[in-house]
Amino acid sequence: MDLQQINIKVYATEDSTVNYTNFIKVFNRWMEEAGSDSDDYLNYADYSHVDAGPGVLLILKQANYSIDNAYHEPGFLYNRKHDVDGENPEKIQHALTETLSKCELLEASEELENAIHFNGSDILFMINNRNLAPNTADTAAAIQSDLEPVLQKMYGGDDFTIERTSDDTRERFAVRISAKTEKSISDLLSNLGG
Repeated sequence: MDLQQINIKVYATEDSTVNYTNFIKVFNRWMEEAGSDSDDYLNYADYSHVDAGPGVLLILKQANYSIDNAYHEPGFLYNRKHDVDGENPEKIQHALTETLSKCELLEASEELENAIHFNGSDILFMINNRNLAPNTADTAAAIQSDLEPVLQKMYGGDDFTIERTSDDTRERFAVRISAKTEKSISDLLSNLGG
């Protein structure tokens, strides 16, 4: 299976406060810092009025970033739109590194007033392509063999579990990763080599 369109959501900690207006300020700054030479950043979209929706979305050519509130569980969602070269573990590690590096930037953003923190022990891993990765036990077994070694590296030996979020074949393939770890986002990123 050639994994593509990997999505990763890192949930916010329970003590976090999501202020969508402040996230818009951060996303605007990221676009400004990229400058006119970069055509990767396209725009942002504000869906914060949608109950349990995508929140605020930063649209790029290769991926989207959002402060997602699906199921009333806020977190940072990385959505890779275009194909990535390499073996599956490399692609998974790239997606996790990209996600965690943005979480680290958000935690340090002055605009967010130290109100948001991310829980690296609570992560959602999805494949946003039902044709490529149908939501079946066979897909879960195939992906788990590629996902586990990357998570072992990221968590540095701490215990973790991987559980499918649903058996409904109409839904996207997704697993929830839960770890027994005290490691910060920065620690996890460092373990991945980021």
